Amino acid sequence: MPQADSEQRSPWWFLPLVALLFFGLLGTRSLNEPDEGRYAEIAREMVETGNWLVPHIWYVPHLDKPPFTYWAVATSLSIFGVNEWAVRLPLALAGLSAAWATFLFVRSLAGAAAARASALVLGTSALYWVMARMLTTDIFLTQFIAWAIYFFWRSWRSLDALGEGSQTSEVSSQKSDAKEEVADPIGDARARAARRSFGWQLAAWTAMAGGVLTKGPIALVIPLAAFGALLVWRRHTSGARLSVLLFGALAGVPLFAVLALPWFWLVWESVPHSFEFMVKGQIVGHAVQAAAKNRAQPFWFFGPVLLVGFLPWTLLLGWLWRRAHWRSLDARTQEGWLLLSVWAGVTFVLFSINRAKLPHYILPMFPALAALLALRWPAFRVAASDPARPSEPTPPAELATGAPSWVWRVLPAAALVPLIAFPLACWFAFKVRESLWVRVMPLGAAMLLLAVWWEGRKWSPRSRVAWAAGLALFALLTLGAVVPLVETEMRSNQTLKPLGLALRQEAREGDLIVVRLRIPQGLPFYAHPVISATRRPFLSGLPEHRMPFEFPGNGARFGDRVMRDDRTFSNVLAGPQRVLVVGYKGSLVNARPLARGKQLRLLAEVGEWELFTNQ
Repeated sequence: MPQADSEQRSPWWFLPLVALLFFGLLGTRSLNEPDEGRYAEIAREMVETGNWLVPHIWYVPHLDKPPFTYWAVATSLSIFGVNEWAVRLPLALAGLSAAWATFLFVRSLAGAAAARASALVLGTSALYWVMARMLTTDIFLTQFIAWAIYFFWRSWRSLDALGEGSQTSEVSSQKSDAKEEVADPIGDARARAARRSFGWQLAAWTAMAGGVLTKGPIALVIPLAAFGALLVWRRHTSGARLSVLLFGALAGVPLFAVLALPWFWLVWESVPHSFEFMVKGQIVGHAVQAAAKNRAQPFWFFGPVLLVGFLPWTLLLGWLWRRAHWRSLDARTQEGWLLLSVWAGVTFVLFSINRAKLPHYILPMFPALAALLALRWPAFRVAASDPARPSEPTPPAELATGAPSWVWRVLPAAALVPLIAFPLACWFAFKVRESLWVRVMPLGAAMLLLAVWWEGRKWSPRSRVAWAAGLALFALLTLGAVVPLVETEMRSNQTLKPLGLALRQEAREGDLIVVRLRIPQGLPFYAHPVISATRRPFLSGLPEHRMPFEFPGNGARFGDRVMRDDRTFSNVLAGPQRVLVVGYKGSLVNARPLARGKQLRLLAEVGEWELFTNQ
């Protein structure tokens, strides 16, 4: 088979491996608090109430984020029912979508083998794999940024044909002297190139509109900064190219406005105080309120996050940017390399200077890093394209500007680090020590790591890349299988599923339900219909500056469902009506003096939550 045909045909294992990466064990884990429970419950309430315009949680407005994430999950719930698999299916599709955009970008520069390598590197990086099955807005934002930058890249590359016209204009004019009417294939090609570029630019603005509807203006900033850096780098490009780009921007901005802004306008018009809350509170005040929301972190916070989150490929990042490598690139690849580097760098810097920090905020830079790795070393391209040749020695010339040999040797071993780190975190941080797997897994993983390290002495970089990808997939799927064993022990990130099921089992017609001290954000997802739009619980002792009261007017929307002081709660506990209390840890002890001698009975204890009754 010719090399070109072999290059374009994917190995038989590639698509099944990608499917396993993104869809394996997708619905086995329950929803974790607070993010997954909150986002899933907002989507479920959209389906229940039919209100897809204004996001609600606990049946009051919640406008912390734009609606795309809720819309995606609500659509899935409408089709597949209310379950964890349906919640996470849009996440897996978004993760796969960003990997596809990365694949196409790399293929345009280095061929299908490098493109497959980039998709596998991205899918097996630890943080990306986790966030492609954990419900937050970040994987959707990553998808839209990846597509926007890819579309801008295609728009730029479509204009390459414009450079050919000046070189052949004299020839065309000489021919026109000989014939009164002469076909102009060069002019036709330029017109087609301009139309293609224009279309790709509109696609980029559409993707950015989706990103803004997911997480706000950051979806504009990163792609425009990356593409702007490319324009500055090629600032002496032809006037015809710049004219097409300017025309595309003039059309793209109105398209973006038509797609992205109507939702904001409708919400601001229909919900009082929503403009002040969303613009001043969420966009302008996000960094200022970081400490209040437990998100304030030092500027270097994302350094360790990147080191751990990009495992097993982290060490190779230290040898990505080298002058000798840059000089070896042709002009086209230099442009792609610059675009990817600015994409990654701007993302890292922007989130680092912001006071509000959570580990998954830097996820949008991961596709760029995966693409850079695949472009940087031939070992990735060969390992991804021909698994039958993983042990073939790599020619020294291929690694002349690469990383040291010890870095390649560490790759397979690094893939097993999560299998050691997670059980240790369970042991020391979550105090989970009774389960046998918590003791056995670190030892087994350490032994396997040592074996891989020892045997890896004989492997070439190609072999080590293949082993690293395979072991990373094994480690991540293993963690996906064991996390459900401790999902109620993960403190503030625990699941509320057993609590919701217990509430559904215990609740009877006529019972009064009270939520005490803290809001269990995702509880209605599992407790419905015991908690519903027509059967809302009473709230007692909740902080007035936190969800669900943080949005202006929500306290009034709950009305008499808010118990203003402990005296009201005491009267309810001591009264004749059966009361079910969902309380944060310590609620039962705190409530006993308020029951005025009435015996309180514990019905269920799930992690940091309690369910008890006065009868």
